[in-house]
Amino acid sequence: MNQEVKQHEIFAVNSDVGVRVFLSEEPLGFKPLHWHTHIEIVLVLTGEVTFRYEQHDITLHENEFVVIGSGILHATTNLANQALVLQVPIYYLNQYWENSELLRFDLWQHHSLHDDTYNRIVGMLQQMTQIYIQKHAGYRLRFGSVLMQLLYELIMNYAVELTPTDLTEDDRLKAVLMYIHKQYQTKISLREVAEQFHYNPDYLSRIFKRRVGVTFVSYIYQVRLDAIYQDVLGTNQPIKTIFARHGANNVKLAMKCFKELYGKTPNQLRHLTADGGISDNHE
Repeated sequence: MNQEVKQHEIFAVNSDVGVRVFLSEEPLGFKPLHWHTHIEIVLVLTGEVTFRYEQHDITLHENEFVVIGSGILHATTNLANQALVLQVPIYYLNQYWENSELLRFDLWQHHSLHDDTYNRIVGMLQQMTQIYIQKHAGYRLRFGSVLMQLLYELIMNYAVELTPTDLTEDDRLKAVLMYIHKQYQTKISLREVAEQFHYNPDYLSRIFKRRVGVTFVSYIYQVRLDAIYQDVLGTNQPIKTIFARHGANNVKLAMKCFKELYGKTPNQLRHLTADGGISDNHE
């Protein structure tokens, strides 16, 4: 059963200010490699979240943020946390910056964490939240003004433009990832996938490790474990039944990997949920 993140909506998509903001609360968890069709800015308010993307492992704590460009492959591992999420549709930003779908953001190449620019952006994100919550007269003008300044600062200080070649390679890899997500319950081999998507197996293995950050086999297990996690918290079915349904037929290995990823066994997590020690909401 798919569990949704607990989201306290500050406002809905594009109703009056053109973008979307919400507070997200998550328990301990993991989300395998995925991507969005908008630019996403995440400011951690409490707890800890680690983003893995483009060969970076970035761990965020209170008042630290990350910017993920549209279409950028990324995975997350997190402790219990609360975060502010700002999602900027590409069509919205394209009104002011052409080809914004090609933008990626490197917050560490030319800047250090918590320098003046970084802290200024944190302040803008906090200010935008308060402006919208309070809704004083003229709030849309104020919100839009801060949003424009925020996007300007992010693009001028942190943005790098991808090339069409980068996008083509990512599109091919995304097709492979989508196939894995559809077929993860079955036995999947590297050779079979390479043949289906016209890759040399050795080349697919290398590019998968380089772009995804883990091996082909490890990624399949991550997808399986994410599905197992959601069923452990969302159903009362026996653990072995859940493992088998999601293709984790080597129960001993799957149990070991699950504990390494989530810090506890499936039964321990289920008991914590029953005792109210962990939220049953997970994305």
